[in-house]
Amino acid sequence: MPLRVFYRRYCCPDIAHQHNLQPIGHLSYAPLTLSGCIHYVDNDGGEWALVGTTAGMSIVDLSDPTQPVERFAVPGLYSNWREISTWNGFAYVGSEAAGSGITIVNLQTLPDTVSWKVWLGDGAYDSLLVRSHTLKAKDGYLYVFGGGNVTNGCSIANLSDPWNPVIVGRYTDNYVHDGFIRGDTLWTSEIFKGWFGVVDISDRSNPQLLTTHPTPGIYTHNCELSPDSRTIFTTDEKPNTPLAAFDVSDLENITMLDTYFPGRIPSGEVHNVRVKGNFLVNPSYRGQLTIVDATHPDNLIETSWDSLGNSLVWDADPYLPSGLLFATAKFEGLFVYQPVYHPASWLEGLVFDAVTGFPISNAVIQIVLTVNNDLSDSEGVYKTGAAAPGQYSVSVSREGYVPVLLPGVTLSAGQVTQLNIPLQPLVVSLQNIDKDEFIQVAPTIFSSFLQIKTAPESRFASPDTRIRMVNAQGQKVAESTVNGNLTELQNLEYLPAGNYYLTLWNGASCSDAIHVVKQH
Repeated sequence: MPLRVFYRRYCCPDIAHQHNLQPIGHLSYAPLTLSGCIHYVDNDGGEWALVGTTAGMSIVDLSDPTQPVERFAVPGLYSNWREISTWNGFAYVGSEAAGSGITIVNLQTLPDTVSWKVWLGDGAYDSLLVRSHTLKAKDGYLYVFGGGNVTNGCSIANLSDPWNPVIVGRYTDNYVHDGFIRGDTLWTSEIFKGWFGVVDISDRSNPQLLTTHPTPGIYTHNCELSPDSRTIFTTDEKPNTPLAAFDVSDLENITMLDTYFPGRIPSGEVHNVRVKGNFLVNPSYRGQLTIVDATHPDNLIETSWDSLGNSLVWDADPYLPSGLLFATAKFEGLFVYQPVYHPASWLEGLVFDAVTGFPISNAVIQIVLTVNNDLSDSEGVYKTGAAAPGQYSVSVSREGYVPVLLPGVTLSAGQVTQLNIPLQPLVVSLQNIDKDEFIQVAPTIFSSFLQIKTAPESRFASPDTRIRMVNAQGQKVAESTVNGNLTELQNLEYLPAGNYYLTLWNGASCSDAIHVVKQH
């Protein structure tokens, strides 16, 4: 599969974004700041937001989402970092504060009361689990990442007794910033190595690293899998660095599919990606919260955006049964939404040279008045789209070609529209305008064959190079791959007399058109 060039840039906002993500409730915590959050549903079906603050964990009643109310506050040592996970009626709260350990909160008595204690490890690790960066409770186990004296990798504790975890294993290969667990696999975000790791935890007493793969910013912050486990979405905690989608269906051939920057402020990177079905919910830097349609993970389209202020939107949780979504902005507080997950409208196709028929790389395809654009790859393929259906104008430009504006392109919700786009070269001449002095074509006035010589110094002296011959109307009449230093196009006597053009293409660049003439 050819390497794709992934491109997103800011342009005019798509008005439809404003209707898909509007807050319905807000709770301020000033002067406290916020960090991680997660949902909880009590035994009576009541919905709650569990919110990490600099002072501990806040338990927020969402029975009236327009008026969220803090019912309980579980204290903790002061920390800018506080992450929460839940399992079987208990919450596990971790922070970077030295000595904070893990606060275990019994939520089973909500809405009336809660109780808690601090756990610092057990057995051989008693009093050693003094802090954490993040943590996850999943399928009867607690995974503590960046856990200090036990390991800065991942400590794994059995939760058969949720109130008294028992450490049963450790992953110690590298520092782990965060992790995602599905089945017997732990997907680690190893931030200082700049990669995600794939760890076999079928034996949780002895985790085994299977493979790693770098992310675009080489500073991997978090990752989550698609529902079918074929795609992993990653974030890097660096400005101007994209969220990325990788095909992980074959761990021996992990391939990046696409990248995404928040549309309004691309420099504000996604902090945590949260996967909800075919959609990605993206709390991001510079006050941004976005939703992306990832139905086609090789063509990620932003469908919703909101500004929560100016500070980091740390985390978001879209998983409550009611469909509510809530997010934590570090300085601005807790925001509650009733989101709309509208399907995107995709536009894909091929950009090619109208004279030679060869694909054109690095053409800029822009859907006017949207935030989703693309560059064509080495095969001329582009993939983009819009947040809402409708008729759009599409502009296409590439140095050396006449730019085009295509009005009235109809895009439909949840569908892929195919549009192949020919571009006319700016210079078309009946003279040999090839600038590669290492290519020779003879005879230039031919009857039944042509010889194309490519010197070893030529950038087209490769068996991957293709030679294409077109008539004056741009229709292909012959094609071959380069065969050593001398390639022959034979059996050309059937062609009518007239002007023809040869072009060489090596997958990255094309030669200029070489003019030859067929005699009677």
